[in-house]
Amino acid sequence: MRSFASFATAFALALTAPAFVAPAFADDPDEAAPVAPTAAPVKPGPATAVVVSVYDGDTVTLDSGDRVRLRWVNTPELKPHEDYGPEAKAFTASKVQGKSVQLVYGSTLRDGYGRLVAGIMIDGQNLSLLLLEQGLGHVFIIPPDSTDVSPLVAAQEVARKAHRGVWSTARYQGTLHITSFHANADGDDRENVNGEYLRVCNVSPDPIDLSGYAIADISGNRWEFPQVVVPAGYTFKIHSGKGANAVDTQAQIEIYLQSADPIWNNKLDRATIYDRYGRVVDARDHSVDQETP
Repeated sequence: MRSFASFATAFALALTAPAFVAPAFADDPDEAAPVAPTAAPVKPGPATAVVVSVYDGDTVTLDSGDRVRLRWVNTPELKPHEDYGPEAKAFTASKVQGKSVQLVYGSTLRDGYGRLVAGIMIDGQNLSLLLLEQGLGHVFIIPPDSTDVSPLVAAQEVARKAHRGVWSTARYQGTLHITSFHANADGDDRENVNGEYLRVCNVSPDPIDLSGYAIADISGNRWEFPQVVVPAGYTFKIHSGKGANAVDTQAQIEIYLQSADPIWNNKLDRATIYDRYGRVVDARDHSVDQETP
């Protein structure tokens, strides 16, 4: 595991590492998981840069022209509006707007939109950690990532216990949080059942065994989760179709509901996750009006 104290070393290594390739994945603003490399090189990111604009709490633009998706944290969205989205944007702007920052890269240099995926250090402080302390986001790890997440989780817990920011809202009272819902797969859903997926994050301070948990659609149809342990702060993907569950935490955790047919209604649906006691953990709506362009 890599601690925050060793960011400088990791940063130096990132500058001398060979060129990375951009991952290709479905339209998901939170995606950053790498896939098999291609021959095309990827434009390297700057070591330091000035932040010229802030899109939201976890996305900024540099004077190099690069847009950065912040590592280790997921903040509420502005479109569609989520509680504390504007506050997260304002906080990030107050810390980095017009200032020179240091970029800390991991194993994935750029996401599918060409955005840099990087931590941001400002005046020796980690922006992701600062957002977590304010309750303006939650820990968000997409493996592979060797960072020691314990300082992140600890900061999140302080904010949670103080009911600060997002932790004062109904959406963040459970152990799991649905961060994205892709009910409409690319192409024909019947030919691409696994193109229907949700990304879910363990927002609790402890690992969670998903056995006994379940997910249901708006009509009450229900699918049980397999026995998979998700570490604190880590994300996993729920695919509608058939496949072998990926349980290695050094890579993206993925579970499959083993349906031969599409599950989610492309026009209007709701995904609700229940724990092993039948309690609602989180729910997220999908409609054509909410799809991210």
